[in-house]
Amino acid sequence: MLAVLLVGAFMPTLDFFVVNVAVPSMTEDLHATSGEIELVVAVYAIVYASLVVLGGRLGDYWGRKKAFVVGTALFTATSAMCGFAPDVWWLICARALQGGAAVVLFPQVLALIQLHYPPEIRPRVMRVYGLATGSAMATGQLIGGLLISLDWLGLSWRWAFLVNLPFGVVTLLLAPRLLPTTARLGSLRIDRTGVLLFSVAMVLLVVPLTVGRSAGWPGWTLLMLAGAAVLLPGFWLWERRAESLGRDALLPPSLLRVGSLRIGLLIVCAFYATMSSSLYVLALLLQEGRGLTPLQSGLVSSPLIVGFCAASMASSALTARWGTRSLKGAMWIRTAGFAAQFPLLLADARTVSIPALAALLAVNGACTGAVMAPLLGIVLDDLKPAQAGAASGLVATTQQVAGAVGLSVIGIVFHGVGRHTTLDPESVATGYRHGLVYLILMSGAALTALSLLTRTRNDHSPAGTPAGRARVVPYQD
Repeated sequence: MLAVLLVGAFMPTLDFFVVNVAVPSMTEDLHATSGEIELVVAVYAIVYASLVVLGGRLGDYWGRKKAFVVGTALFTATSAMCGFAPDVWWLICARALQGGAAVVLFPQVLALIQLHYPPEIRPRVMRVYGLATGSAMATGQLIGGLLISLDWLGLSWRWAFLVNLPFGVVTLLLAPRLLPTTARLGSLRIDRTGVLLFSVAMVLLVVPLTVGRSAGWPGWTLLMLAGAAVLLPGFWLWERRAESLGRDALLPPSLLRVGSLRIGLLIVCAFYATMSSSLYVLALLLQEGRGLTPLQSGLVSSPLIVGFCAASMASSALTARWGTRSLKGAMWIRTAGFAAQFPLLLADARTVSIPALAALLAVNGACTGAVMAPLLGIVLDDLKPAQAGAASGLVATTQQVAGAVGLSVIGIVFHGVGRHTTLDPESVATGYRHGLVYLILMSGAALTALSLLTRTRNDHSPAGTPAGRARVVPYQD
């Protein structure tokens, strides 16, 4: 069962990150602007973030097993649509549909883990889950670079999407046999107004951030941002009203009464805002600035994979011994690692030391692996089973919103601060330095939120914590 669930988590995560290394190839082959390509990357997260809570509710209504199988089938089909896209706008639309398929698939994974694994072994399962999703993030660069460089059948970047097909087919064959059938939790009462408000707000926020710079910030982009500023508070007020009247809210505000969830979401937001954005600018640095092939770029990123996997496997022991202090130390080192890249970019991108950069990427991967799985435990462990669907959707929404907005913002910083229009080695180095400032600020924000959590919880988690994990004790209002 767990292997099937992990594939269901691996595919949507891989597909978000594998696209980064394909950006230069897609731009050239589809004759796309930088804004259009950023939208190819971000639209997946826009749709996912807008509807993921609805996906959790579909699992409640259909049953988790059925929702998982339907989501896998849709994700496999839309991956094929992306892989055979004839132009950039077809690809953008197909990516939007793919994000919709991930909405149905991904929330079922965490919900099934929460519902079907007892508390004494759940931390180990969550560690494996974190390793699987994190490996998808880390290996996306290497897998994408390898597939693009091999260029089987002349399909180049298209393999970044077509790689999902065999995984999807195998999962469709195994899931009906291996996954347990779960009971429906009642009728499907959808908060239609909440879905509409949140979806429109996400589009109004992310689209102008993604394409506004390349379009010259016309008036419509500013109007969209203003609309998002109005709709997001309006959405939250609607959710509070719906819950107070006993209706099914899309994102129940009462969930935030759990202190560990509330502060944990702030950490998740800041932390995940650096994930895809750092890999996006890294791909530009290595390929457009340093002149490496996609495969060479992926190989340079491979120390990140090694560091991530090693730290993920050791994360339970670290948190059992040191509690949240292990997360804090990892975040400090990760932030310092971003700062340590500045000396590598004093001239232009052609002079970047690959061995030094690879070493810093290994540190980044190790720190990310040490944080990711324990962080999910902090966010989810104190929730009741009845809250699993809504809470997993809330966590996934936060991850994807942070990823999409983070990618859009770093695109503005990378391309816009220096006001350069070409990706020559000097302008790439300038943009990357500006991107590092953004990454340091967001990492610092995550560290600040974690420090707040540590103070309120007074968690020192000695060795021998049950199940080899940090003891999670939320503070009370």
